[in-house]
Amino acid sequence: MITGRAPIWLGFTAAIALSAARATAMEEGPPAASASPGAPLVEIVLTGSAPNLGVIRAALESQALSAFTLRFRVAPTFDAAALFAARASSGVALSCWIDVSDPRRAALYFTDPVADRFLVRSIELSGRFDELDRESVAQVVELSLRSLRGGARASLDREQARALVLRQAAPAGQAAPSGGALDPAAPSVGAPGQAAPSGGAPGQAAPALRGALELGAFYGVTVHSAEIGWTHGPGVRVALGGSSGQQRLALDARFQYQFERRYEEPRIGLDLRTIALRADASWLYALTPGAAPLQLGARLGAGLDHVEAAPRPGSAGAPSFVPSGASASNALVLVAGAVAKLPLSRDVRLFTELFVELDPARVRYDLALEQGTETVLARYRFRPGVLLGVEL
Repeated sequence: MITGRAPIWLGFTAAIALSAARATAMEEGPPAASASPGAPLVEIVLTGSAPNLGVIRAALESQALSAFTLRFRVAPTFDAAALFAARASSGVALSCWIDVSDPRRAALYFTDPVADRFLVRSIELSGRFDELDRESVAQVVELSLRSLRGGARASLDREQARALVLRQAAPAGQAAPSGGALDPAAPSVGAPGQAAPSGGAPGQAAPALRGALELGAFYGVTVHSAEIGWTHGPGVRVALGGSSGQQRLALDARFQYQFERRYEEPRIGLDLRTIALRADASWLYALTPGAAPLQLGARLGAGLDHVEAAPRPGSAGAPSFVPSGASASNALVLVAGAVAKLPLSRDVRLFTELFVELDPARVRYDLALEQGTETVLARYRFRPGVLLGVEL
């Protein structure tokens, strides 16, 4: 009887072992299928909701990470203490934590097996984990792993990484704690208003919130009238705004000096100098991910044109001309336009606008005659224009 039952017990034992092996594989995940023999082992720890983690893992496994063998693990929260723990004896060459507890932001942390070199990345997401989000995360992971594997000179040491990570766990207005885990709901990685430390490819790792203050200089050209043609001049722009996902809203003020333009007819001439003041609200949408995305949007605003008009003798040198001083007037102006911003670097952007201005009341300059008045110059009520500038 013992001999007859032995195959049954052996089969039962094998089934238990196979079940345990499958459970372990589900928890840690299989190595990347494209991994070559002898490739360094990379452990990737995922934190966030299960559906989001599944699509991120699929994106990572589909990337060209043949230089690495990937092993996945899921954790309920990001553990800062584990980030700084040495893993030299585990056979893991590099470790990566991906925290997507906030669907609009991915925080990524990379370290070597002895935990003395680190990279920290933050990626702004759409909140939908669409194809662009998955591609952004996968590219940053790949580039950061290769950079750290190659001895990235821009990596952080233990003290720098600890100060950066723990600063995010501290409540606003309080000093960072000396230890502990990073709050998974922390709004960003990196000091507010600063970009995440470099070391990866430009444009891949984005700060969670771009600086609220923008300063710019521009040169604008605007159609004026049939008599003068157009006006032009330099200007400055100061804006205050904030970003939410791929959208950005801003309020800004503009000052432009338009160079003197002269109109002359046989009877009289006219010199016009204009200072244009504008207050605008703008909306922008980022078409590409990263710290310096291409943005398109629109602006609406209003302002004043302060115009100084100085009469001059006409081309015929009429003796009846009586010199008089320049007179100033203010004209209300409404403006609407399309905006495009192109990054030149992480902190410098080139911007251009196509706009149209509207005078609610017609602006004209009349010549007083004995029998009444005669219009000398009339500004177009609808005036298209364009400007090109650089902002920080």
